[in-house]
Amino acid sequence: MNADSIRPAPAIDAGPPVTPNAPRVPELADARRVQANFLETLVFRFLATPLALLLVVLQSRYLHADGRGTFVLVVLTVTVVSRLFGQLGYAVTNRMQQRGVELRSLVRRALALGVVLGSAGTAAIVAWASVARGVGVVVGAIAAAALVPTIVSHSVSGVLLGLGRVRLWNWIQVLPQLLTLAAFLVLVVAFGGGVRAAIVAATAAWFATAAVALVTTRTDWRPFALEGLLDLLSLTLARLALVMGAVQVVNLLSYRIELFLLDGYRGIRAVGVYSIAVQAAETIWVIAAAIATSVTAPAVHEDEAAAARLIARSALRGLVLSAGLAVVVGVGAPWVIPALLGHAFSGAARPLAFLLPGVVAYAPVTVLVVYLSVRRGQPRWSLAVSAIGLVVTTAAAVVLIPSHGATGAAAASTIGYVVAAVAAWIFFWRLARPAVRSGIL
Repeated sequence: MNADSIRPAPAIDAGPPVTPNAPRVPELADARRVQANFLETLVFRFLATPLALLLVVLQSRYLHADGRGTFVLVVLTVTVVSRLFGQLGYAVTNRMQQRGVELRSLVRRALALGVVLGSAGTAAIVAWASVARGVGVVVGAIAAAALVPTIVSHSVSGVLLGLGRVRLWNWIQVLPQLLTLAAFLVLVVAFGGGVRAAIVAATAAWFATAAVALVTTRTDWRPFALEGLLDLLSLTLARLALVMGAVQVVNLLSYRIELFLLDGYRGIRAVGVYSIAVQAAETIWVIAAAIATSVTAPAVHEDEAAAARLIARSALRGLVLSAGLAVVVGVGAPWVIPALLGHAFSGAARPLAFLLPGVVAYAPVTVLVVYLSVRRGQPRWSLAVSAIGLVVTTAAAVVLIPSHGATGAAAASTIGYVVAAVAAWIFFWRLARPAVRSGIL
């Protein structure tokens, strides 16, 4: 998992330059720079949160529970596939430490691979939608069209974090929400469109975001060329990115699998209501995500001991701050949810209360995987964390959802979050043990 992988809000929505012509990798950020990046990212995240909340309110009011349930499932499916193929930028970030490799060449290869892999994924999504209950091939095709621009945007974002260009990264993160909201207001609110119009709005937003990402980073990849797409360097990038992507997919499924199970046991309306609890609970991750963003570049360029120390401190900080925000969310939710979304969604408050402890426990994992996957280039440890969470959550959901519905789904998620978080700390401690023994941590 990585800083930008944490939430698709509209759907429930993680070495020095080697040639004189390569884009300059920033010097190691000092503590003040890390703090500045954190505060700036936090500002952007809190500005984006009202946008995401407003979009949730509008979806709930205009699409109702059934329509929101369909929207959530189809966009979630696109998100799952984009997470598999969208980690190419983070693979580039990892390879920045190697000498003898031009950064521009890495970025070009990442973008080319993203387009090729995304095209294959688009066909797979359409095939799934044609047989999925409550979706259909037309809705699936509209959503699938967003896959390639989503992958391109994620890839560029990964490169920007590696370069320490946090401000531009922040703008690229907030654009999909801002543009989706604007398009939703036109297509759904003003012209009375339904679920298809809402998905068109999200797809158009990702196309616009990808265009902005490519234009603003053009000096990092132009001139674009497809040669070398199948050479050893490209295959190395693809292999590392796919492993990181597998981490993302398994991780996403580990805290989304209950949505699919809830749909099977209780129907699409239950998914629509429960998704509100998920959206509200996971706003808590905004703090940990901001911390992870701010420490990515320093963690890559610091020496091993300093990187381990930075990650440990940052993860603990994320845990404490997330717990404080959870108290605020938990106290206000029973009154705020029905007031904003209507009484049809008042049932989201109870599962939210069961979700909050797990969401808090899992918050530091966002920071820990920066060390596991990006700094150490060993995403198998992050994959293990996600796999453990997926297995535990699925087992608990199968037991709890049939008898307890959305509340059972929330309890299952919390159990999975807690077990996965413990595993993440154990893996981090194992890799960082040399620094611990030398008295660094």
